[in-house]
Order: sequence, then structure tokens, then C-alpha cells
Amino acid sequence: MVDALGDAEQVLHVVSHLVCDDVGLGEVTGVGKLGWMASREADNPAVFQYTTFPMTLSVDSRILTFLLRLTSIAASTAILVGAVVLVGGWGFGIEGLTVLVPGLPAMVPATAAGLILTGTALGLLCPVTPSPFRRGAGRVCAALASLLGALVLADYVFHGEWVGGLFVWLTPTSRLPSPQTALCFLLLGLALLLLDVETRRERRPAQYLALTVALLAWTALIGYGTGASQLHTLPGLPAGIGMALHTSTVFFVLSLGILGTRPTHGLMRTFTGAHAGSVMVRRLLPPLLLGPYVVGHLSLLGTRAGLYSSSTAFALVTGMLTFIGLPFLWSASRRLNQAGLDLEQAWRSEALQRAWLMSIIEQMPDAVLILDEQGRILVANAAAKSLCASDSSGLDAFGNRFLFDLRGPSGESLSWEEVPFVRAVTRGELEPGVELSLWTRDGRSVPVLASATPIQGRQGTPGGAVSIFRDITPLKELERQREEWTSVVAHDLRQPVSVIALALDALRNDMPVGQPTHQEEPLRWIDTSVGNLRRMIDDLLDASRIEARQLRLERRPVSLTEHVHACVRRMEGQARDRPIRVIAPDEALTLGDPLRIDQVITNLLSNAVKYGTPQTPIDVEVTRLEDELRVSVSNEGPGIPPEELPRLFRRFHRTSGGQKQAAGIGLGLYICKGLVEAHGGRLWATSTPGRRTTFCFSLPELARSERSLASGTH
Repeated sequence: MVDALGDAEQVLHVVSHLVCDDVGLGEVTGVGKLGWMASREADNPAVFQYTTFPMTLSVDSRILTFLLRLTSIAASTAILVGAVVLVGGWGFGIEGLTVLVPGLPAMVPATAAGLILTGTALGLLCPVTPSPFRRGAGRVCAALASLLGALVLADYVFHGEWVGGLFVWLTPTSRLPSPQTALCFLLLGLALLLLDVETRRERRPAQYLALTVALLAWTALIGYGTGASQLHTLPGLPAGIGMALHTSTVFFVLSLGILGTRPTHGLMRTFTGAHAGSVMVRRLLPPLLLGPYVVGHLSLLGTRAGLYSSSTAFALVTGMLTFIGLPFLWSASRRLNQAGLDLEQAWRSEALQRAWLMSIIEQMPDAVLILDEQGRILVANAAAKSLCASDSSGLDAFGNRFLFDLRGPSGESLSWEEVPFVRAVTRGELEPGVELSLWTRDGRSVPVLASATPIQGRQGTPGGAVSIFRDITPLKELERQREEWTSVVAHDLRQPVSVIALALDALRNDMPVGQPTHQEEPLRWIDTSVGNLRRMIDDLLDASRIEARQLRLERRPVSLTEHVHACVRRMEGQARDRPIRVIAPDEALTLGDPLRIDQVITNLLSNAVKYGTPQTPIDVEVTRLEDELRVSVSNEGPGIPPEELPRLFRRFHRTSGGQKQAAGIGLGLYICKGLVEAHGGRLWATSTPGRRTTFCFSLPELARSERSLASGTH
């Protein structure tokens, strides 16, 4: 059984490694992942059905860091520019701060205040999960900025003086921001209020509002660069009312800051990605924005200098824009072609590895299941399908049409949450191997060793599970034959041992009184050997009964305190140089077989005497913990290595130090564990090498036990 468990662990490791690394289950990069459906074409058993599941694009960390820094810079710039213009320009009358170039529109006080509000809102809302105070304060600032823009637009529509009157203390003449400026404040405030709102199609309205502001600001900047005043000052407005140069610049920076606040969502997911399409967008965007402006500006300068007419300038601009776009188009095509070739090569390699892996899985004698993160079966090989209870009627809790009737080793029912692959999928728990039984569609019960391991993606995200059912029918048959042989041998040994004991008694009775000591000593040796043989035979029989679950317990109320004291008194003769200290309550009752409980306590005390350091005390303690009683036996000694503890209670297992210190066959602790578990308790050990070793076992307290189980077969 141990060999089968080790083989199952190796198969699980290989299959999960191949699935994760070669096939791509659980990966989180790329535009999709390929999974296998657990059904095949009836006329072609080698054909599997495939389905595609969505995956998440990976993000370029450098671009992500740059955009997050840009957001902080944009917020700081807006606050700084607004404060300098409001305080220095209008408060102290420094005209160079309100109008960067004489004759151009100035930044009015309302605009400076709006920039401070917008920058503050962006700075407060830029974290992905801001604190409740930051979120509330940021939304208040965003709402005020949006309200400012709405009031200015209302002033223009209804010819009011609501906003201008607020800043009359700074300037005698009431001046309003331009309609473009007011619209930008309205859109920026709404964008900040809707910063984390996402539609069902994963679109972010805030990003579209920010792009609209960027378009308005960029148009105004082009107007300043080309001298087209209509782009920053609308016709029909009073002189000096327009979007100022530094206003349009800050608006453009703020719009970029809002776009960079959530760089992994909506439109920005394409810009910040690490794949070829995102790289192409980032490389083409600067020349597409600046190229037309540079060409148009150069043609305008030539026209103003009288080098050519306006029609010639138009022709030059058209031709230059055409030929300027060709290199970028050519470069993009070349990169896309290379990406296509790489993708085709990767697909061919992946398809070959997938076919190789599927051939291995299909030919495996063990039943193999591969499930996705929702528990849907992607792969079920021929061995798995032969063990399923049904493949046509009904669905399991995961929606699979392959139903597996898993039960306990003795046929007892197993809840859905206890199934190994369910635990691996839902809770990410690893099950290296547990003995279960599978009931097939023809009513057979097949003993299996069930293993399951969860699959994790490259970023730790759940990716499903791999489960293996190994048919251990041949092993169970060998185990049955071994148990039968052990039982037969133990029974057959009892008769000659009894004959030897009877002959020994006859010899003692025939010996005259007063025989020399040297003649009686061989008889004592024989008597001791007969006792050892009887204990070994009893151990073999007990181990056989425990394995066959045929151990009989004569249950009745038992006082652990009295039994501990009785066992200690019997053991004091063997532990003359080892004081045994007992701590126990006056009353500690449990429901059990007194002879078997004595057997467990005596075995633990005997081990403490044999393997402990001479002249050191042995501590025995009985404690009450909630609804159970705990008995611990501690001694000073060489201890048990940590790597030996998991194997301590196996059949015929003896530690390397124990083999040298005392004789035995390694069944004592195995039998103790079986006896304690038959009483509904548990047995374990802790050890610090070179210092102290403690064996503990717990039993249900009588007050919580079922008295109806006074006797029975286990």
C-alpha cells in the first residue's frame, strides 16, 4: 500500500506539472486557454473535444508604475498651478501668472479654484482601495468641481452672475471661465465620481469622459500652436474669455492622470498590456498625435513666410501625412507578421505536447481526471470511464455527466465535501492518497487509492485539480492473504508454545526440592522465552484482528485514574531505577474495555522504561479536556528523530535507535493505535531529540459517550 501511495504521488506530480507548464491550464497570461472536455467521438476514440475559457491579459509592470506616478504628478500639478494663479496671480496681482502671453486669454479665479478641487479629488481617489474618509472627501471635491462647471454653463445659458460673484473680492470685474473650461470641469468631476463604475461589457465611463476632456484640451493647444484662436476662444464671446494656455495644459495632464488611475481596466487594459497589440499602440500613439501637428505647423509657417500658396500647403500636408504613416504601418505589419509566426510555432509545439500528454493519460492504467476551476471534468481517460457509476443520466454538483460513486473502504457513504477532487477544487487541499471504494455501473465495488492535487496558475490563482484513482484490488488480495497467513501462523504457534509451557511445568514438578541454582536457571530462561513468544503471538493476532476490523471490545465504565495507578504499580518492578510520577483527577470515567486500556497504558509505560535515560523520572498525567480524557506518558531520553514520527505507528516499524536498545517486532504502537481508535480516541507522539518524548492518547469521557455501545465488534 505504501508503494502504491508513492507511485500515485509521482503520477500526480507529473500530470499536474505537464498540465500547468505544457498545456497551460491555470495560466493567467494570453488571450485564452484551451481545455479538454471529457467526451470523445464515438467513431474515433483518439479525438477529444476542446473548449476555450477566457483568460486575463498580463500587464507591463513598467507602464503600470509610470501611469501611477503620472496620476500623482497630474494631481500635484493641478493643485500647484491653481494655487499659484489664485494666490499669486489674482491675490497679489501678478499678471504674468494669470496670462502667460500678453493678449491671450487669462486663467480666471473660478478656473484656478476648479483646478484645485479637481487635483485634490484625483489625489484622494487615485488609490485602488482608498479609505472611507479619502473616498468621501475625494467625491465631495469632484462633485464641487462638476457643480462649478454646471453653474458656469448655466450662467452662459441664463445670463446669470452666480459664479462670477463668488470671486468679486479678487477682481472688480466679474469674469467667467470659458464654456469649454466649464464643460471640462463638468466632465472631469463626473469622471472622478464614476471612477470605479464598470458596465457589464467591462467599460469604464470615466475613461470616455477623460478622453473627451483630453480632446478639448488638445484642440485648444493646437489652436495656440497654430494661431487658430477659434480653437481656444469661441466666436461671439467677450474679449479675453477663452481657455487659457496653462488651463488647457493642466486639463490635458489631468485627463491623462484619470486614465492612469485604473490602468488595468477598460480602455487602458489595451494600452498597458504586455502583448504585441499593446506594444504597437504605445509606439504608434505619440507619432499619431504629434505627427499631424508638426506637419501642419510647418506648412503654416511656410504659407506665412510666402514660400507657397495655401493650396500648395494643403497638397504638401496631404502627401507628407500619407508618407509619414507608411513607415509606422509597415513596422506594425512586420511586427504582427512576426507575432503570427511565433504564435503559429508555439501552437504547433503546444499541439504536439498536448497530443503526447493525452496519449500518455489515455494509456495509463490508473483513472485520471483533470478538472477546471469550476470543477468541470476536462479530461477523463478510459480507466476513469470504466469506473464511473453513470455517464448519461444526471449531473453531479459541478455539472458533470460522469458520476463517480465514491464510498469509504467498508462501503459507508461519503459526503460530497469529503471527495478528494472536490476538496482540491473548492478548498485547494492536497490529498496524497486515501483508501476508498468506487461502485461502478455494474454494481462492482472496486477498492481504490484516491489522490488529488490542486493546480495553481503562475500568479497563484486557482486553476482546477488533477485526481487519480488507482485500482488496488491486487494489493488488497495480497493483503488479505498476508493477514490470513499471519493469523494461521499465530494460531499454529500457540500449540507448540503451550506444549513447551506444559513440559516446563512438568520438569519443575519433577525436580527435587533444594536443587542447585545453576540447574534452575535454564528453566527460567525457557519460561522467559515462552512468555516472549506468547506476547509476540498475541501481538500478531491483535494486529490481524485490527486489520480485519474484527477486534472485540467488552465495553463498560472504566476509571482511567484507577487503571493508570494499577499499571504504574505493576510496572514499578521493571523500573526500579526510574521513579514514576502520576498526576490524575479523582474521577475520570470513560466507556471502554478495561483489559485493552490496560494494554495501551502498559505498552506506553514499558516503552518509556526501555528507551528512556536511566535514573530519570517518568511522568504520567491524566487530564480532562472538554468532552475527552487525555493520558500522557513522558520520559527523558534520546528522543525520536522528526522524520521518524510519521512512520512511528506503522506495522513492523522500529526506529533506528529502538532496534539497538530493545528486542521486538514493531507491533506494539501499531496495536495501541488500533485499540485507541476502536474506542473512538486517537494516539500521537511528540519528541525533542536528546531531551523529552511524550506519547498521548485520548478517549471520550463517559458523560458524552453512548452507553448503548457497551459491547460490539470493531
